Amino acid sequence: MKNIKIIIIVSILMLASSSYKTMAQASSDYNYVDSLTTIDYELRKMFPRWKVCEPDLQFQIYQAFSIYGYSKDELNIEEIEVLASPKPPREKNYEILLISCGDATMKPQEIDQNIKQISKYLSGDDNYNRYERPTPGADSRTYCYIEIPPEIPVKPSEATAIQDYLKPEDKIQAITISLFEQSLKIGETGFWIQNKVGTDEVGYQFWSAGESKVTLQRPLMNNTDPVTREFVPRLINAYLGGGYRHSSGIDNAGTAFSWVANRKLNAGPDGKLVAGFDVHMPFHPQFGIGLNLELPFSDLRNRNVAIESYGRYDNTNGAEFRRDAEFQDPRNGDTTIMKLGIAPLLRETGQFTLFYNLWLGNDNTPSHYFRFDVGASYAQVDEYLMYQQGFEYIIERENVTGLNSFKPNEFADWVFLKAQYRNQQAFPFSLSVQYSNQILMAQAYMPIFGNWFLLEGRFSSILRDQRPYEIQNFFMISPILRITI
Repeated sequence: MKNIKIIIIVSILMLASSSYKTMAQASSDYNYVDSLTTIDYELRKMFPRWKVCEPDLQFQIYQAFSIYGYSKDELNIEEIEVLASPKPPREKNYEILLISCGDATMKPQEIDQNIKQISKYLSGDDNYNRYERPTPGADSRTYCYIEIPPEIPVKPSEATAIQDYLKPEDKIQAITISLFEQSLKIGETGFWIQNKVGTDEVGYQFWSAGESKVTLQRPLMNNTDPVTREFVPRLINAYLGGGYRHSSGIDNAGTAFSWVANRKLNAGPDGKLVAGFDVHMPFHPQFGIGLNLELPFSDLRNRNVAIESYGRYDNTNGAEFRRDAEFQDPRNGDTTIMKLGIAPLLRETGQFTLFYNLWLGNDNTPSHYFRFDVGASYAQVDEYLMYQQGFEYIIERENVTGLNSFKPNEFADWVFLKAQYRNQQAFPFSLSVQYSNQILMAQAYMPIFGNWFLLEGRFSSILRDQRPYEIQNFFMISPILRITI
């Protein structure tokens, strides 16, 4: 009997020890997960995350944080993020680890105690929208959310803040395609190849300028300051390329762009050198200077051209600017020359600006970006006589009188001002307003589907007397396809 009692006592002690070890291990595991979700921000980026964009659900979460004592100064209803553990194989629901509302966060234990039902909606355990049933085998979350792709650990030299959402520096590979521009990031080299349509810097956007340009952007110096490098990863960005002419927009009748005004301004047939840089001051990287130059490769006097690819107007168009152009020296004494009109060519342009970058928002996820530019701008447009000689079409300026050269001739012509705002919260969007060459230009984009398909619009309006080659009010809209890896 005594032996039996001893055996029973030993068994109880062994069982208690085993239970204690199990509880200790569970507690350790829980603390480990809790530590991962609340301390190491970079490690969190490797877990499944998404932003909540369902208005009613946003309000419920915001109210819950308020009710349970979180400071309203920390809360942001537009910045609600969910962190979850990876789904086990063949499982369709998530385990919620952390819910953030602005700068405030709830840990797993607080979630279970305070907002357990909301957590079930977020994980997909319960159907949030009773009118929408998830497709069998598909994700069970039936509310509006935007996925945040898991990332590899971020290197110290890379930024979590994105200065240009359409050219994200924090991605290994990125492609952006629209009617206005097309950009390609070349891996981790920091190189960007970009093709832009138009000369936005002087207000001639899209095809109204008659030219496009291809540039290669190269970062020349990284920012090593640990305080500011998250916001300004590069101290010097330089680009070099060339400009070329296009024939789009001369006659839009009967095309998909029949609603867009025809253009008359042209790029020259000689091409352009395009170069520039942004230099951030090392002592205060938010501040810097910018330079952009677009210079023709030659001093164009005359050239044979294809008549169908040049916009032109006659002498009566804009008579207040010009006397009748008279051709003084017909080639080879040929009296059969036929004047066809005036072809305006956009020549030298350039800007020199001082700029300031400003980030606002959560230190970990800054989402409000501002940039302000102030400086000087230059644009020159030269008129050329277009005429026919036999079967050739020629533009010429050297032996012609009465042609104008449009350059800055008053203070307002030189002024360059630009303000940009970008928001990178649940719905990334951008607004910018520019004054240059006495032309007001506004630009905006907003998401349509997630963060990969957006819509952009640009509008320009001339604030001085309209010149004969200009379009008084020009509006263009384009979809944007944004692909990142």
